Amino acid sequence: MAPAARKAPAKMVIAAGLPAIRVEGLLGVRKTMWTCNTLALLGAVFLTQGFAAGAPKRLELGFPQLSKRVQVVLPENYSPERKWPAVFYYHSTGGKPTTSVMQAHTRNRDWIVVGMTYTKEGSLPATAEYLEKEFIILASTRRHLAAKWNLDPRRCYVGGVSKGGWMAGFLLQYDPTLAGGIILGAGHQFLIREPRRFRQPKSLFVGVGRMDENYPFALRSVVHYRSLGARVMMKEWNGLGHALPEGGSLALTQWMGLEAHPEKDYKEEVKGWLVERLDQIQGLPDLVDQWTAIRDLERMPFFRMAGADDKARVAVLRTALERGVRVGAEAKALTAHQVLLRREAKGHSLPGCQRLATEYLALSENHAGTRQADIALGDHERMKKLIGHLRTQRKIEAELKAKDEAGEDGVPGIDPFKGEREERGQIPANPLLRR
Repeated sequence: MAPAARKAPAKMVIAAGLPAIRVEGLLGVRKTMWTCNTLALLGAVFLTQGFAAGAPKRLELGFPQLSKRVQVVLPENYSPERKWPAVFYYHSTGGKPTTSVMQAHTRNRDWIVVGMTYTKEGSLPATAEYLEKEFIILASTRRHLAAKWNLDPRRCYVGGVSKGGWMAGFLLQYDPTLAGGIILGAGHQFLIREPRRFRQPKSLFVGVGRMDENYPFALRSVVHYRSLGARVMMKEWNGLGHALPEGGSLALTQWMGLEAHPEKDYKEEVKGWLVERLDQIQGLPDLVDQWTAIRDLERMPFFRMAGADDKARVAVLRTALERGVRVGAEAKALTAHQVLLRREAKGHSLPGCQRLATEYLALSENHAGTRQADIALGDHERMKKLIGHLRTQRKIEAELKAKDEAGEDGVPGIDPFKGEREERGQIPANPLLRR
């Protein structure tokens, strides 16, 4: 069969400072698309549309402040008859605007996915002044998509991985109108403004590898945002470092489905998933693997939707495993480990980190032979790195104070979790991340 004739690519007419943009579509249909006044004031906007059968429509938005265009994908089941939730996804350091990560978890349905980028490359200043620049792009994009593509302004989420995860947290602090966020491979470290309880409930998904050196900051984000009234779902990926799980995260897919359709009755779907997953778990040959998988199961978004009887049945299975010698030793070590992790999640002072380093090492020795012992030893090494960073930071701040370069307000505090001023922060130039 001869290949089909290739259609000519879309032509773009660039409007510099004008509110109207004319676009030649792939089918040769001329359309005039009007941006909001804010976008017009910002400068040129570029739009392209894809009409491939069965594929989501794609758009591109250009801003003078950005070196790369914002990418937009509409869901495959898009209809102008209803409003759609949207997720604005920020890439990691050195990346480019992408929608692929979120599309993999939305399965190209139910969500408008927006691939965002930054006005500043490299490290991320933790200041309200910088966030205002990023917020202008976010707000303008949101307003345009609401006007032209039925985005629901009351159901906008921000998300990102690594640097993008830090940005998502910053914007959650900065923009009270956001419905929620997705923080991947990052957490909470710096305060952008004085913390206030959210006026409207927000939903937050935090995903992080257990061996990621940002893990304690992810824990801290759970503590911080719950204290402000957010509904937080945290998923830790066992054995994973500073990366996303290969093949994606089922927990995130479930969470996004629940956020897209909170009104849906999930009873039968959850029950079927639970039965299938328990069959898989009970087929694992290693009892510690079974116990670990059951604990993961209990922290899945769908498990929260399960009936009381099903939850009780899972708890019985877990308790029965913990009566065994090997699993019992793991459970005991985990309980001791969680005490230290909860303490670490409250903040990182130099004396506190020194104590934790000693206690993580002692835990690994006292529970030798367990998997938790290996993880605790990793936490000990992580604490040692953080101690070195805090000592260096103290030295720098002492030198600044001696030179009177900090001004009348004094040197910013070491631990932003205590509410002290944070103007020096650079994220994601995190001293704990491997380069």
